[in-house]
Amino acid sequence: MSKRLRNGRPYVLKILEGSAITGFAVIVLMMIWGTADVVAQFFHSSIPATVPWTEILNVIAVALPLAYVTHLRAHVDTDLFSFQGKTKRVMDAFVSILIFLFMSLLAWQLSKQAWKSVRVWEFDHLIIKVYWFPAKIALALSFLGSAIVAMFQMIGELRHKGD
Repeated sequence: MSKRLRNGRPYVLKILEGSAITGFAVIVLMMIWGTADVVAQFFHSSIPATVPWTEILNVIAVALPLAYVTHLRAHVDTDLFSFQGKTKRVMDAFVSILIFLFMSLLAWQLSKQAWKSVRVWEFDHLIIKVYWFPAKIALALSFLGSAIVAMFQMIGELRHKGD
């Protein structure tokens, strides 16, 4: 965790941590729901719309912690080449720019899809109505948050003067 974010922007860190904790809570909810459905199967019953809701909860659970993981730089990566000094900083800045552009593009397109979904109150009518827009909103917000974090990391790389 960067010292600057810890000292200067505690509310941003709280939002990022809150999104990660919410993602964890959604995973727990999904596990309880799935377990309850399996138990119901023993009594020749089932919980209505388990599969569609699990799909929605899965998207939310994966998407919400994305910005926090980006902030921590805890994502999985592999270094094919080892650079040092100025070359490493230039490569880190270049990668940060690419990540920012990719996340921004995804956030923009997913925001458009989420807005359309909210406008028409998109749902599937299975046994019960399953609304799709919460997952689309969470996905758009997570990529927006990741783009913002990547932007600050990019700025930090470009402003960095020495090792």
